[in-house]
Amino acid sequence: MKQQSDKSQKGEIEFRRKLSKQQISGECFFEDEYDAEGIERILSDRMKKTYDHMVSLKAQNIALSPYLEIGAERCQRSLVMENDLEANGAAVDISFDMLKSCDHYKAAFNKGKVPLRICCDANNMPFMSNSVPFVFCYETLHHFPDPSPIVKEIHRVLSPGGYFSFNEEPFKKVLHINLYNAEKAYANKQSRRGKLRKIKTMLDIFFARKTCNEVDHDIIENLDITIKTWKRTIELFEEKNVNLHSNAITKTVNTEMFHPKNRGNYMLAYLFGGEISGVCHKAGHLNAKIKPIEEVLICPSCLKEGNESRLAPKNSALHCEKCNNTYPIHGGVAFLFSPEKLKELYPEISAITGTGISS
Repeated sequence: MKQQSDKSQKGEIEFRRKLSKQQISGECFFEDEYDAEGIERILSDRMKKTYDHMVSLKAQNIALSPYLEIGAERCQRSLVMENDLEANGAAVDISFDMLKSCDHYKAAFNKGKVPLRICCDANNMPFMSNSVPFVFCYETLHHFPDPSPIVKEIHRVLSPGGYFSFNEEPFKKVLHINLYNAEKAYANKQSRRGKLRKIKTMLDIFFARKTCNEVDHDIIENLDITIKTWKRTIELFEEKNVNLHSNAITKTVNTEMFHPKNRGNYMLAYLFGGEISGVCHKAGHLNAKIKPIEEVLICPSCLKEGNESRLAPKNSALHCEKCNNTYPIHGGVAFLFSPEKLKELYPEISAITGTGISS
């Protein structure tokens, strides 16, 4: 199973840094990306959708707290969890700049609380095994060459009896040939209207190659994850309620992956591609005494060696007594990479490792 390359990780960090500066301080790096006003409209819509989705999960007696959000970006969804749903948890992302921008969006959306923010590698998540009852992500797993290692790590961290929810992930379309580049995703352009837009949309389904600024920065946009691969990826879980959503020419097709109610709809989804979402249940029963998210943080260096050593606060940093490594907290964000990985990805932060500088 392939893992995200160092080049891709560095590209993501650099792109998110530029994007954050553009959308908060007004610097211009990308002419076709949204400005501050534009991105806040999008985030507001995402927050509303997240609230509705989480309320529906809560109605199914799914415990939402403590939670772990993977690929949290600006933490807009975790802000909803903390402030509107009375949940507590951690927002995880490889981009420090995106996680730090949570302070800006907290003020922009009049929220009172922020989540625990952890900058780390999703392949090596610094949380105890069997410790978090609810894990979720949106538009995240396709940024890896294979989602299986990430979902395996999520399954490790998830409590017995816990749930994993994922949304808005692509699956491969079979009827497709790359003949031209589509308009960039999230580009701040006026879309065509009427018949021209419908014709363009139809042609894009069959012939357009998806483009975006992320790809230009070596960020993975894996649109070729097959339905078979998705099935393999989530087979770790005892129960799965997973749906395929496909805009097949003129109508939206929804079908449950493991028990298709309509074989014709399933075939349309298979041919035309679309998005996959679902909720997966880990075998076992949820422990009534779940620890707060701050108490299940473990040392990433020890984890790579197969050990789970608790981290404890020390001088405004996090410290492992077993290996004696100290992990800095900077800008309200904890950096939980191994020292070698931190130096590679964030050399400027690595310089303060061991000092516990917080700003």
